[in-house]
Amino acid sequence: MNTVVEAPLWGREVEVGRVQGHASRLYTHRPRSVGALLRDARRWQGGRTFIVEGERRLSFGAFEAAVARVAVQLQTRGVGTGERVVLLAYNSIEWLAAFWAVQSLGAVAVLCNAWWSAQETAEAIADVEPRWVLADALAKRGLQHAPNVIDMATVREWVDGGERHALPPPPDVSEDALAIIMFTSGTTGRAKGALMSQGGVVANLQNLLVLTGRLPSEMAPDAPGTVSLLTVPLFHLAGVQVSISTLLTGGKLVLLEGRFDAAAVLRLIEQERVRVWGSIPTMVSRVLEHPDIGQHDVSSLRSIPMGGSAISPELRARIPQVFPGVKKSVGSLYGCTEAGGILAAGSADDLRERPGCVGKPLPVVELRIVNADAQGVGEIQARTPTVTLGVWGEAEAATDSEGWVRTGDLGRFEGGYLFLSGRSKDIVIRAGENIACAHVEQCLLRHPAVQEVAVLPLPHADLGEEVAAVVLVREGQSVTADELATHAQSLLGKFEVPSRWWLRRDPLPTNATGKIAKAELKANWLGD
Repeated sequence: MNTVVEAPLWGREVEVGRVQGHASRLYTHRPRSVGALLRDARRWQGGRTFIVEGERRLSFGAFEAAVARVAVQLQTRGVGTGERVVLLAYNSIEWLAAFWAVQSLGAVAVLCNAWWSAQETAEAIADVEPRWVLADALAKRGLQHAPNVIDMATVREWVDGGERHALPPPPDVSEDALAIIMFTSGTTGRAKGALMSQGGVVANLQNLLVLTGRLPSEMAPDAPGTVSLLTVPLFHLAGVQVSISTLLTGGKLVLLEGRFDAAAVLRLIEQERVRVWGSIPTMVSRVLEHPDIGQHDVSSLRSIPMGGSAISPELRARIPQVFPGVKKSVGSLYGCTEAGGILAAGSADDLRERPGCVGKPLPVVELRIVNADAQGVGEIQARTPTVTLGVWGEAEAATDSEGWVRTGDLGRFEGGYLFLSGRSKDIVIRAGENIACAHVEQCLLRHPAVQEVAVLPLPHADLGEEVAAVVLVREGQSVTADELATHAQSLLGKFEVPSRWWLRRDPLPTNATGKIAKAELKANWLGD
């Protein structure tokens, strides 16, 4: 009698398959949906703690039970395969339970920015037309009277309830089906919803697990999980990556309560014996500068993966001096939302020997340089199973006819390593937040005293970049920077409001095609 051997759920082997109708590299052994990942995490049952938020602690089993309760509540409210559910809240156990409940039902999680203004929130919800909106701070978001809104306080009641429910049966969804709509600042105005497929989300996570040597099927049942501190928002790609990879590898996820606070980070690292702190350079810099840095035992920390903005050599050098457990300089991860995740990675040694290098492409990622100049610098394009399906509300696909997506970044290859040369996207990356310059410009142009405006990034020691606005004041009008800031605050999120202003009476310079010459403005500003 032949014994049937079940194929492993995870693996490192790569084959060539089809993604969205295009040829692509794929992992041969892989989960087929995001919802399947929660069931795969059952290997870590037995009372092991999964999530910590203040005094609240949930084991893997208790978390799955909470997800099942939320899923049943959503199911009775009409949420099923393909239905869209908006998550609009700050980091919490409720946010995570709702995310997994949505995925368990085969529905689509719409991740909206919790820092948006009420107007930006209303525009995004109107675009997506969700079945339900799960949100906190309803009055702040202008949602207190909306008919299809469920307060996160209610979701917490579901999470903390005592009812016992099984997860709904696994939904029958294809790998190309939509799993997540992740809103991100574009380069031409309002935030856009990047469409992430079931297979794309899984492939991005598998890339990270292969990179870190922590594929679940290769780990022993009693392998100690990594304690990870999450200080980036869950509605960001990095937040999704950290939270799911921690779940899959039997780790403990520690959530920071409330707004970012350097003292709280130090306290949690010591209290929870945090080993990995996924963060952005601004947050790390603020912790390093905190006066209490020497009063806490931070010896447990082993890794500080960073993304969201450039990492200065000074910051890289200082980290191991302050955190003795981080013996090597920080490595690098390069990716973009358009491509659905991480594209290349470099070790500390790679970066030390090759300044400007961000590493090599990951196993299922193909990269190429298009329209290269004499130095080999051109636009970076990627072909990968993680690539997004496109943008919500736009018919155009994210890729060309051969499956290549434009990243908007400039770079070159040397010896198989990718070197970044800059970005062609007109955005400001402030403390890890992408801010579309055109969106800020459009809001400022609504002020009657503004004739022309150019929004651009200026370097900032703490934030990485800050939002700066050059304004041509209309003839016969007068306005102050404070008045413009007040106007902007009524239309934009706090993080999008310019913090530097240059009010002019002379027309803004333009290039040969008639576009405002932002590079010239920036050079003149920094030269002052």
